[in-house]
Amino acid sequence: NMEKGKDGLFKRLGGEEGISHFMERFFDIVVVDNRIRGFFQGKDIKAIREGARVYFTEALGGPKIYKGRDLAEIHKAQGVTDYDFDCFLAGMEKALSGLGVEDETIDEVIVTMEPVRPALLGRARGLAAHAKMKDGQTVLERIGGDMNVEAIVDTMFVGLLSDARVRFFFEQSREKIDIMKRSFAALAVGGFGGPVTVDDRKVRKVHYTLNVTDYHFDTMMENFWYACDLMEVDAETISDASDVLGKVRADVTAGCTVRLEVARKKSESAGTDGLFEALGGAQGISAFINKHFENIQADPRIMHFFTGAKLEGMKAPVETFMAALFGGPVQYSGRPLARIHTTMAMSDYEFDSFLDSVKMALRAVGGDSQTVDECVVLLETVRQEVLVNRKRHDVRKAMEAASTKTVFERVGGESGITTFVEAMYSKAMEDVRVKSFFEKNKAKVSSIKKKLVHFFSLQFGGQSTYDIDDVRAMHYGYNISDYHFDCLLDIIGAALEEQGVKKKDLAEILILLQPIRADVTTGFTVRMEVARKNVEKGK
Repeated sequence: NMEKGKDGLFKRLGGEEGISHFMERFFDIVVVDNRIRGFFQGKDIKAIREGARVYFTEALGGPKIYKGRDLAEIHKAQGVTDYDFDCFLAGMEKALSGLGVEDETIDEVIVTMEPVRPALLGRARGLAAHAKMKDGQTVLERIGGDMNVEAIVDTMFVGLLSDARVRFFFEQSREKIDIMKRSFAALAVGGFGGPVTVDDRKVRKVHYTLNVTDYHFDTMMENFWYACDLMEVDAETISDASDVLGKVRADVTAGCTVRLEVARKKSESAGTDGLFEALGGAQGISAFINKHFENIQADPRIMHFFTGAKLEGMKAPVETFMAALFGGPVQYSGRPLARIHTTMAMSDYEFDSFLDSVKMALRAVGGDSQTVDECVVLLETVRQEVLVNRKRHDVRKAMEAASTKTVFERVGGESGITTFVEAMYSKAMEDVRVKSFFEKNKAKVSSIKKKLVHFFSLQFGGQSTYDIDDVRAMHYGYNISDYHFDCLLDIIGAALEEQGVKKKDLAEILILLQPIRADVTTGFTVRMEVARKNVEKGK
C-alpha cells in the first residue's frame, strides 16, 4: 500500500459498490452483536451506515469524498474501549469473509484501520503521549531541560560512532551528523514533555529503506542510557525517558522487518533457485563476485581482510559459496564459515560494510531492489557464523575514553581554533566594552589573530611554539581590568558556543583560561594601586 497506493485495495474490494455491500453486511453483524450493539440502540442506523460508507470509501483507497466530522469528535462521548474496537474489527473481518474476500485483502483492511484506534478511543497521540510525570514534573524537567537533552545526545553520538554494532549507520559527514543530532534531540524534547517541533509520524518514512533491526535499536538505546548516566541523570528518569523513545522502535525497524520477511517468505515458497536465475545464473554470479571484489579492494573499511597474494585465491570459494546460498546447482564444500573467520575478529561494522559492498555490486550488475533484498536476507543468516569472535563493546568505557580527548581535539584542532579566533575577534570588534583593545590596522590584526591561534592551541592541549611567558609583557602596558577580562571570557564563550562546542567543554575551557587572568590584568592592577597610593599621599 505504501509503495503502490491504497487504490489497489479499493479495487480488490470491488470499488464503491463493493464498499456498499461491505457496509451492509458489517452493520447487519454489529447491530446484533451483544458486545457492541449498545452503541447503536436508538440511533438512525441507516444514516450511520451511509456516513460509514462514505468514510470507508476514502479510508480504503477510494475517492476523497468524506466531509463528515472528525472521528475523535464523533466518538468523544461514546466511551469506546480497546475491547469494543477489537469487536468492531472482528465484525469487519466476519463481514468481508462472508462476502468471499481473500484473507490477504482482509488483513490489509484490518491493518489499514488500526491507526484509527487512538481517535475512536480518545487516546492522546504522538510520542509525547507516553511521557510520565513524577511529582508534577515532566521527563524533560527531570532530565534538566532541553540543553541537557542536547548534551546527552552529543555524548550518545560519540558512543554510537565508536560502537561497531551500529557505526555503519552513523558514519556520515559532519553536516549530516549535526542534522541527525538536532532531529533526535528535537524528537526527544517533544516526547519528554517539551515543545513538539518534529512530527514523529515521519520517523518510519526516514528509516524505512535502512536495514535497522531490533538488535541495532537496542544498541542505540544502550548508548542513550549510558549517555544519560554520565550526565548523572537518575535511574528512574533514564528508564522513563527510554520508555518514551522506545515507542518509535516499530517505526524505526519496520522497513527492514517488512522487506526481510517478504524476501524470506518468497524464498520459502518459491525456493532460492529462482533467485539464482534472477542474478543471471553462473555467469551473473561470476560478474557479481568480480565487481564485489573490486569494491572491497577500494573500501578502506574492509580492504585489510582481502589484501595480498591470497586475494585471487579467495574468489573461487566465495563464488561457490554465494552460488550455493543463492540457489545455484552447486554445493559449497569448503571450510565452515566459523572456522575461516575465527582469527579475523570481524565486527558488526565490518560485516555491515561487507553487505554494503554486496549491495553495490549487485546493483552494478543489474540486480533490482527486490533481488538485492533477497540476497541480503540470505547473507544475514550467516552473520553469527562470520562474527564468531565478535568482541563485546563496553559503551561506558568508550564514552569515557572519548571524553578524555584534549580540549584542542574537541574544538576541532587548529582549523577549529582558527575559525573560533575569527569569530571571537569579530565579536570583540562589535562589543563596545573591549572594542578599543582590538581596533588595530589590518596588518596588526592579522598578526594578533595568528598569535591568538598559537596561544589557544597551547592552552587547549595542542602543539604550539607560543611562549606563555610573553603574555604578561605583551599586556602590561594596557589598561585591562578584571571587568574587561570577564567581558572577553563572555565573548570567547559565545564564539565557541556558535561553533557547536558542548556546554561541559565550554565550562572546562573557561577554567583553563582563568590562570592567565593575572598576567593579562597585572599591569593595570599595579598602575592603579600605585596611583591610588600616590593620591593618598597627596602627590
